[in-house]
Amino acid sequence: MAEWTHALKRNPENVYSTLSAVGQLVYDAMAMGTSETESLRVEILRQRRRIYEDELNLQAANVGCPGRSARVGNGPVLTELNEMSASDAQSIVNTFNYDMAIAIANIRQTTPTANRVTYRARLRKWMAKRAGWKNNQIAIWTENSTRARAQQDFYRMNGTLGAATLLPQKAICPVCQGWINRGEVPLQVAINNPAPYHNNCPHLWDINPEKAANCALLWMGE
Repeated sequence: MAEWTHALKRNPENVYSTLSAVGQLVYDAMAMGTSETESLRVEILRQRRRIYEDELNLQAANVGCPGRSARVGNGPVLTELNEMSASDAQSIVNTFNYDMAIAIANIRQTTPTANRVTYRARLRKWMAKRAGWKNNQIAIWTENSTRARAQQDFYRMNGTLGAATLLPQKAICPVCQGWINRGEVPLQVAINNPAPYHNNCPHLWDINPEKAANCALLWMGE
Protein backbone atom coordinates (compact mmCIF):
# COMPACT_ATOMS: atom_id res chain seq x y z
CA MET A 1 0.00 0.00 0.00
CA ALA A 2 1.40 3.42 -0.94
CA GLU A 3 2.04 5.81 1.92
CA TRP A 4 -0.83 8.25 2.49
CA THR A 5 -0.09 11.94 2.02
CA HIS A 6 -1.94 15.16 2.85
CA ALA A 7 -2.56 15.67 -0.86
CA LEU A 8 -5.62 13.44 -0.38
CA LYS A 9 -8.94 14.93 0.69
CA ARG A 10 -8.94 15.50 4.45
CA ASN A 11 -11.70 13.03 5.25
CA PRO A 12 -10.76 10.45 7.93
CA GLU A 13 -13.26 7.97 6.48
CA ASN A 14 -11.25 7.83 3.24
CA VAL A 15 -8.34 6.37 5.20
CA TYR A 16 -10.34 4.48 7.86
CA SER A 17 -11.80 2.07 5.32
CA THR A 18 -8.29 0.98 4.30
CA LEU A 19 -7.08 0.21 7.83
CA SER A 20 -6.70 -3.28 9.22
CA ALA A 21 -9.18 -4.52 11.81
CA VAL A 22 -6.66 -3.76 14.55
CA GLY A 23 -6.01 -0.32 13.09
CA GLN A 24 -9.72 0.46 13.06
CA LEU A 25 -10.05 -0.60 16.70
CA VAL A 26 -7.17 1.69 17.65
CA TYR A 27 -8.65 4.56 15.64
CA ASP A 28 -12.07 4.11 17.26
CA ALA A 29 -10.46 4.24 20.70
CA MET A 30 -8.25 7.27 20.10
CA ALA A 31 -10.16 9.47 17.63
CA MET A 32 -11.60 12.79 18.79
CA GLY A 33 -15.38 13.07 18.79
CA THR A 34 -18.31 15.28 19.73
CA SER A 35 -17.26 15.90 23.35
CA GLU A 36 -13.74 16.93 22.33
CA THR A 37 -15.15 19.21 19.65
CA GLU A 38 -17.42 20.93 22.17
CA SER A 39 -14.60 21.32 24.71
CA LEU A 40 -12.42 22.90 22.04
CA ARG A 41 -15.21 25.27 20.98
CA VAL A 42 -15.67 26.48 24.55
CA GLU A 43 -11.95 27.02 25.09
CA ILE A 44 -11.38 28.73 21.74
CA LEU A 45 -14.38 31.01 22.34
CA ARG A 46 -12.99 31.95 25.76
CA GLN A 47 -9.68 32.88 24.15
CA ARG A 48 -11.34 34.71 21.27
CA ARG A 49 -13.48 36.83 23.57
CA ARG A 50 -10.42 37.95 25.55
CA ILE A 51 -8.34 38.64 22.42
CA TYR A 52 -11.19 40.50 20.70
CA GLU A 53 -11.71 42.81 23.67
CA ASP A 54 -7.97 43.39 23.97
CA GLU A 55 -7.72 44.39 20.30
CA LEU A 56 -10.65 46.79 20.62
CA ASN A 57 -8.89 48.42 23.58
CA LEU A 58 -5.70 48.76 21.51
CA GLN A 59 -7.56 50.33 18.60
CA ALA A 60 -9.43 52.71 20.91
CA ALA A 61 -6.08 53.96 22.15
CA ASN A 62 -4.95 54.13 18.51
CA VAL A 63 -7.70 56.65 17.73
CA GLY A 64 -6.92 58.71 20.83
CA CYS A 65 -9.33 57.13 23.34
CA PRO A 66 -7.18 55.05 25.72
CA GLY A 67 -9.76 55.30 28.50
CA ARG A 68 -12.42 53.30 26.66
CA SER A 69 -12.84 49.66 27.64
CA ALA A 70 -14.30 46.96 25.39
CA ARG A 71 -17.04 44.59 26.45
CA VAL A 72 -18.40 41.68 24.42
CA GLY A 73 -21.83 40.86 25.81
CA ASN A 74 -24.42 38.29 24.76
CA GLY A 75 -25.05 39.84 21.39
CA PRO A 76 -24.13 39.62 17.68
CA VAL A 77 -20.37 39.85 18.28
CA LEU A 78 -20.36 36.92 20.68
CA THR A 79 -22.50 34.94 18.22
CA GLU A 80 -19.97 35.62 15.45
CA LEU A 81 -17.04 34.67 17.67
CA ASN A 82 -18.84 31.50 18.68
CA GLU A 83 -19.45 30.58 15.04
CA MET A 84 -15.77 31.11 14.25
CA SER A 85 -14.80 29.00 17.26
CA ALA A 86 -17.20 26.19 16.38
CA SER A 87 -15.89 26.06 12.83
CA ASP A 88 -12.28 25.99 14.02
CA ALA A 89 -13.00 23.30 16.63
CA GLN A 90 -14.59 21.07 14.00
CA SER A 91 -11.66 21.65 11.65
CA ILE A 92 -9.13 20.84 14.38
CA VAL A 93 -10.89 17.59 15.26
CA ASN A 94 -11.31 16.54 11.63
CA THR A 95 -7.65 17.27 10.86
CA PHE A 96 -6.46 15.39 13.94
CA ASN A 97 -8.54 12.34 13.07
CA TYR A 98 -7.39 12.44 9.46
CA ASP A 99 -3.74 12.77 10.43
CA MET A 100 -4.07 9.97 12.99
CA ALA A 101 -5.67 7.67 10.43
CA ILE A 102 -2.72 8.32 8.14
CA ALA A 103 -0.31 7.61 11.01
CA ILE A 104 -2.08 4.30 11.70
CA ALA A 105 -1.92 3.39 8.01
CA ASN A 106 1.80 4.14 7.93
CA ILE A 107 2.43 2.03 11.06
CA ARG A 108 0.72 -0.86 9.31
CA GLN A 109 2.92 -0.32 6.26
CA THR A 110 6.18 -0.31 8.22
CA THR A 111 5.14 -2.98 10.75
CA PRO A 112 2.45 -5.28 9.31
CA THR A 113 2.44 -7.41 12.47
CA ALA A 114 1.86 -4.47 14.84
CA ASN A 115 -0.66 -5.15 17.61
CA ARG A 116 -2.71 -2.68 19.63
CA VAL A 117 0.10 -2.14 22.15
CA THR A 118 2.50 -1.25 19.36
CA TYR A 119 0.01 1.08 17.68
CA ARG A 120 -0.78 2.90 20.91
CA ALA A 121 2.87 3.35 21.87
CA ARG A 122 3.81 4.74 18.48
CA LEU A 123 0.74 6.93 18.27
CA ARG A 124 1.49 8.49 21.66
CA LYS A 125 4.91 9.50 20.33
CA TRP A 126 3.32 10.75 17.13
CA MET A 127 0.77 12.81 19.07
CA ALA A 128 3.47 14.43 21.22
CA LYS A 129 5.55 15.32 18.18
CA ARG A 130 2.54 16.68 16.32
CA ALA A 131 1.40 18.78 19.27
CA GLY A 132 4.85 20.40 19.33
CA TRP A 133 4.07 22.33 16.16
CA LYS A 134 0.31 22.00 15.69
CA ASN A 135 -0.66 23.67 18.98
CA ASN A 136 1.43 26.70 18.07
CA GLN A 137 -0.16 26.85 14.62
CA ILE A 138 -3.64 26.80 16.17
CA ALA A 139 -2.68 29.50 18.68
CA ILE A 140 -1.33 31.79 15.94
CA TRP A 141 -4.48 31.33 13.86
CA THR A 142 -6.79 31.97 16.81
CA GLU A 143 -4.87 35.08 17.87
CA ASN A 144 -4.49 36.72 14.48
CA SER A 145 -7.88 35.84 13.02
CA THR A 146 -9.56 37.26 16.13
CA ARG A 147 -7.53 40.45 16.13
CA ALA A 148 -8.22 40.91 12.43
CA ARG A 149 -11.95 40.50 13.03
CA ALA A 150 -11.84 43.01 15.89
CA GLN A 151 -10.03 45.53 13.68
CA GLN A 152 -12.63 45.08 10.94
CA ASP A 153 -15.54 45.55 13.32
CA PHE A 154 -13.99 48.49 15.16
CA TYR A 155 -13.28 50.58 12.07
CA ARG A 156 -16.45 49.67 10.22
CA MET A 157 -18.68 50.42 13.19
CA ASN A 158 -16.89 53.67 13.99
CA GLY A 159 -16.55 54.80 10.37
CA THR A 160 -12.93 55.79 10.90
CA LEU A 161 -10.70 56.72 7.97
CA GLY A 162 -6.95 56.29 7.77
CA ALA A 163 -4.27 54.07 6.26
CA ALA A 164 -2.63 50.74 7.05
CA THR A 165 0.52 48.72 6.31
CA LEU A 166 0.87 44.95 6.54
CA LEU A 167 3.43 43.87 9.11
CA PRO A 168 5.89 42.21 9.46
CA GLN A 169 7.56 43.12 6.18
CA LYS A 170 8.69 39.56 5.44
CA ALA A 171 6.54 36.92 3.79
CA ILE A 172 6.54 33.28 2.77
CA CYS A 173 3.50 33.28 0.51
CA PRO A 174 2.56 35.29 -2.61
CA VAL A 175 -0.59 36.75 -1.07
CA CYS A 176 1.27 38.22 1.91
CA GLN A 177 4.10 39.42 -0.30
CA GLY A 178 1.64 41.10 -2.61
CA TRP A 179 0.16 43.17 0.21
CA ILE A 180 3.62 43.99 1.56
CA ASN A 181 4.66 45.21 -1.89
CA ARG A 182 1.67 47.58 -1.99
CA GLY A 183 2.98 49.40 1.07
CA GLU A 184 0.53 51.75 2.76
CA VAL A 185 -3.07 51.29 1.63
CA PRO A 186 -6.33 53.06 2.55
CA LEU A 187 -7.81 51.74 5.79
CA GLN A 188 -10.98 50.63 4.00
CA VAL A 189 -8.92 48.42 1.69
CA ALA A 190 -7.09 46.89 4.66
CA ILE A 191 -10.20 45.99 6.64
CA ASN A 192 -11.82 44.55 3.52
CA ASN A 193 -8.79 42.26 3.09
CA PRO A 194 -7.89 41.05 6.59
CA ALA A 195 -5.07 38.67 7.42
CA PRO A 196 -4.32 35.86 8.25
CA TYR A 197 -3.98 34.55 4.73
CA HIS A 198 -2.64 31.06 5.55
CA ASN A 199 -1.75 28.79 8.47
CA ASN A 200 1.11 30.18 10.57
CA CYS A 201 0.51 33.59 8.99
CA PRO A 202 2.06 36.18 11.33
CA HIS A 203 0.68 39.21 9.52
CA LEU A 204 -1.69 41.88 10.75
CA TRP A 205 -2.46 45.37 9.54
CA ASP A 206 -0.63 48.17 11.33
CA ILE A 207 -3.28 50.87 11.30
CA ASN A 208 -2.72 54.62 11.27
CA PRO A 209 -6.23 56.02 11.76
CA GLU A 210 -7.71 59.47 12.11
CA LYS A 211 -8.39 60.43 15.73
CA ALA A 212 -11.91 60.04 17.11
CA ALA A 213 -13.97 63.20 17.42
CA ASN A 214 -15.89 61.97 20.46
CA CYS A 215 -14.52 59.10 22.56
CA ALA A 216 -17.81 58.71 24.42
CA LEU A 217 -19.54 57.65 21.19
CA LEU A 218 -16.93 55.10 20.21
CA TRP A 219 -18.30 51.62 19.46
CA MET A 220 -16.51 49.13 21.74
CA GLY A 221 -18.16 45.80 21.04
CA GLU A 222 -21.46 46.28 22.84
